[in-house]
Amino acid sequence: MPHCPMKFRFVRGRLPQAARILDVGCGNGSPTLTKRWFPGCHYAGADIQRYNLSDADAAAMDEFFAVGADGSGYAAIPEASYDFVILNHVVEHMANPAPIVAALCAKLKPGGFIWIAFPSVRSLALPHSVDETLQFCDDPTHVRLPEVREIANLLLANGVAVLHAGRSREGFFTTLADILKLGKRLVVKLLTGRFSGRGMWYLLGFEDHVLGQRQDKAQVREP
Repeated sequence: MPHCPMKFRFVRGRLPQAARILDVGCGNGSPTLTKRWFPGCHYAGADIQRYNLSDADAAAMDEFFAVGADGSGYAAIPEASYDFVILNHVVEHMANPAPIVAALCAKLKPGGFIWIAFPSVRSLALPHSVDETLQFCDDPTHVRLPEVREIANLLLANGVAVLHAGRSREGFFTTLADILKLGKRLVVKLLTGRFSGRGMWYLLGFEDHVLGQRQDKAQVREP
C-alpha cells in the first residue's frame, strides 16, 4: 500500500467522499497525488505560478486560482466552500503570512480542516543537504521562519480550533527504516563530505505542523 503523505494523515477518513480541497502552493505533482488519495474530491489549486506540474496534474485540477505573494488573488476564491485547505510548506516563503492565513480560514466550510506545515526552528541546526532541502537556508526562497505558537494563534483568532500541532513524525517502523538509512548517509558524509537529506525530514525533525478545524457558530463562544 502506498505511504500516506503527512499532509493527508490526520484527515484521511474524516473528509466526505466528494470533498472540496483547496491546495495553496500546488506544485510538484500535488494535484495528481491529492486525487490519488481522495479520488472523488473537487481539487482547486492556488499558486503564484504553475510550478512543476505535468499534463496529468493539469488534468487532475478542477480549478486554478492565480494568487500573489502580497495576498492578491485570494478574493476570487469562494468563502466557506472547502472541506480541506492545505498550506504545505508555503508560509515560510511569505514575508507576512498572517493576512493570507486569515483569508484562507474564511474559505473553510464549518467543520472544515486546515493543514499548515513549515520548517521548524530545529532545521537551522540540521546539516546542509546536497539534494532535498534540510537546513532552513538550503532554500534561498525561504524568507521567514514560522513557529507553531504563531500559526496556532492565527487560526484561533479566525475561528479555527487547533486539533493537533507540533513536530511531524512518522510511525515506528518507518522511523526504524529511516534510522538505518541515516546510518548509511552518515558513512557517505564521512567519506565524501556530502550529505543527502532526501527522506530525512521526519526523522531529523525538519517539519512542524498545525492542524485546525473551523468551528460553526454554535461552537464559537461569544465574548
